[in-house]
Amino acid sequence: MLFQFNIYSSLLIPPFLQGLLFGMLLLAGTQKRNGTANGILGIILILLCIKVAYWMLGFAGWYDSHNWLTSLMFYFPFNVTLLIGPLLYFYFLAITNEDFKFSKKQIAHLWLPIGWLIVMIGKPIIDFAGYYPFLQTPAYQFGTRGPWAELDKTMMFNVISYLSFVYYLWLTLAAYGNYREYADQHFSTLENIDFRWIRRVIYAIAASIGILFIYQFVSWISPLSYKTDWYSYLFLGILIYYISIKGYQIQMVSRPALHFEQEVFISAEIGATDQAKLPDLKVWVDKLRVLMAQEKPFLQCDITSGQLAKMIGTNTSILSKVINDGFGLNFNDFINGYRTQEVIKRLTAKDQLNITLLGIALESGFNSKATFNRAFKKHTGKTPKQYIAHKE
Repeated sequence: MLFQFNIYSSLLIPPFLQGLLFGMLLLAGTQKRNGTANGILGIILILLCIKVAYWMLGFAGWYDSHNWLTSLMFYFPFNVTLLIGPLLYFYFLAITNEDFKFSKKQIAHLWLPIGWLIVMIGKPIIDFAGYYPFLQTPAYQFGTRGPWAELDKTMMFNVISYLSFVYYLWLTLAAYGNYREYADQHFSTLENIDFRWIRRVIYAIAASIGILFIYQFVSWISPLSYKTDWYSYLFLGILIYYISIKGYQIQMVSRPALHFEQEVFISAEIGATDQAKLPDLKVWVDKLRVLMAQEKPFLQCDITSGQLAKMIGTNTSILSKVINDGFGLNFNDFINGYRTQEVIKRLTAKDQLNITLLGIALESGFNSKATFNRAFKKHTGKTPKQYIAHKE
């Protein structure tokens, strides 16, 4: 029988098919906005499905069939952990920068995946060229594998794979922290940037590999049964459901173009930190105050630091330094502070009594009720309703 249906193999079929389907749909969406990010996430999903397939097919009888299916279990590249870390990092770079393209500076991240590919191609070539036909003994799985068949399943290979993933997880989380700082320093409105999805997909993929590592680590200390290991792959299947559905929903939503460049941001921040304080900081602060009072650029709901810097006649690095050092705020809080004061000013004006609170907030530059409530409480210590009740 080609596939033995039982509780262990059958329960892994739905997440395997789900991830495979949505992975291909994401790959098919590479021509849309953030197409590179969609394609990378699609590849990650397919790789996670390949890991699930190893246990699914094992319980479906392939491992013990002692024919070409068993050979496939040994030589097909099921152990793809080494690839997921770099892809997770590339996904972050692509989803935060619509212009992201693979370039020479990414080559260093490909050495281990290239090494993995050489191993995957090399082991069947060596075994079938040098040792076939294989011995009909348990050590050679009754003639279905050669001595190099499980090279990618050795402890050393797995340790390298997990260490690589931990490194890229750290790299991605560090880049995410820089991205949050970048957004606060350059955007007045953050509602259109889905920080939650970026954070959750990082955590979901980390949990997927993390649970497999925990089971693997325990197995190194005290070998676990195949049925016990199966639960880690069931958990992986549940996470595949989440990543596939949510990832596909995200790529269907139209979002503004993002152009965050991790390396450029770090270089700019280092340069801004190293330079001495502006000798005419007070002049710049006064100039910015006059601009904010007279032209009220904060009323533009999507104003960026680049636009404000152009209005004041400087660049974003100097503007950030003026706002950070002169006002003790980041760009987002600086703009929303002015918007909050504008709301308070309009609340006291008689000609605004016939406008709803949300209407006043929108006229003051806020683009949503949630952002308004959050910013208002941050700058006044009270919710809008509490503030109004106190004034009355």
